[in-house]
Amino acid sequence: MNVLVFVVAIVLAIVIGKVLKTNIGVIALAMAFLVGAVFFKLGSRDVMGVFPTNIFFYMLIGTFFYGFGMHNGTFQKVAQNILYKAGGASRFMPLIFWFVTAVVMALGAGSNAAPVFLSPIFFGIATEMGMNPLVAALGYYTAGTAFNLLPWTSDFASKTSINIKVFGEVTARKISYGAMIYDMVFLLIFYIIFCIITGAFKKTNANIVFEKPEPMTPVQKKTFTIIIALAVLLVVPMVIQQFAKNPVTAWMSKNLDFLLLGSVGIVVNHLLKIGDIQEVIKKSIPWGAILMVCGTGTLVGLASKIGIADTIGAWLGSKVPASIVAPVFLLVCGALSLVVSGAVVQPLMVALIPGLYQSTGVNPMVLAICMMVGLQYAGFSPFSMGGTLSIIGCTDEEKRKKMVGPMVIIAVLFVVITAVLAWLGLFDAVFKNVPWEFVPTK
Repeated sequence: MNVLVFVVAIVLAIVIGKVLKTNIGVIALAMAFLVGAVFFKLGSRDVMGVFPTNIFFYMLIGTFFYGFGMHNGTFQKVAQNILYKAGGASRFMPLIFWFVTAVVMALGAGSNAAPVFLSPIFFGIATEMGMNPLVAALGYYTAGTAFNLLPWTSDFASKTSINIKVFGEVTARKISYGAMIYDMVFLLIFYIIFCIITGAFKKTNANIVFEKPEPMTPVQKKTFTIIIALAVLLVVPMVIQQFAKNPVTAWMSKNLDFLLLGSVGIVVNHLLKIGDIQEVIKKSIPWGAILMVCGTGTLVGLASKIGIADTIGAWLGSKVPASIVAPVFLLVCGALSLVVSGAVVQPLMVALIPGLYQSTGVNPMVLAICMMVGLQYAGFSPFSMGGTLSIIGCTDEEKRKKMVGPMVIIAVLFVVITAVLAWLGLFDAVFKNVPWEFVPTK
């Protein structure tokens, strides 16, 4: 009965949000308090206890910090310079889409901020060249997904932090690195094959001319320097510690995390008058997305309070043969992420992994990478946040409607192909003999 009420609450939140054309997170948050009190006898404090605080802070500080670069045009200038230098190779424009996204993501723009200015550029070029608009959407999404787990980015920090609660920092980082490498290889290959099938690499008669951008302004140069400094402070100590352990970089690796550096970076940006902080707060922080993720995250988070997580884990552990637990787990994560942001579902699914390991013996690192990949890939669905952001720059309503079906199919293909690879033992081979640990339960 609990499972039925829980599922109905989630479906109702989504349906009501769509019908009223309002933020689903608002409805989900109200639904969490309602069903928590009426059906599960939980007090308001119990419901507040499952609010995804870590996701909230990583999304807030990440978008706030990088919002200065959005506000003063630093990221746009980087993208324009790359497009200008590569403008003569219009035949390879799909790969230029991919490369530009990779660079912008590597600078730390984040999966919530990058599409705001990249998507309109890509769709404009695709329209001018008579290219299938899906090439633009998929170019951004595949590269954005492949590079959002670089260790100095806010996406890496937020996704890894969720896994740290179960695995500890060292193992959680290994899982994220494994997912990142798989993403980079698989998604690039998939994108190239898609472009070949759709003829995106064929010569075009369109006269695409990119004007030489103006040089970076002093403010943009300062912004760029601060962004690079944050990346260096996050990555260099970690790299040094891998090859030459010492107390200085050990302290830096442990204490200089993204939340601390991002918070300091916000203050530095403000003191150097990099941008109008009030405008950054109003326009660059995606309050709607934060509310949607945290609101639905609170509703989904009730699953652990009322035993839903244990029910799902018990079903997977007892009804599904151990040989296919990993791919089935991946498919379940993918199915959930087709309509809900993966960031919302991840805390629920990672909590299942210790129990699944105990009942099936499947390598928990394999289960974790299946979870991360499944949640990311299904996100290309236009009903999930990732897919919505990927086509945010398409202003042609007819084209948007025509992309809905293919985007769902591609999202499903991402998940199914990876599930088959997981079944064939790809991830088992990758994590074979790799040490791991769980955080002891209190």
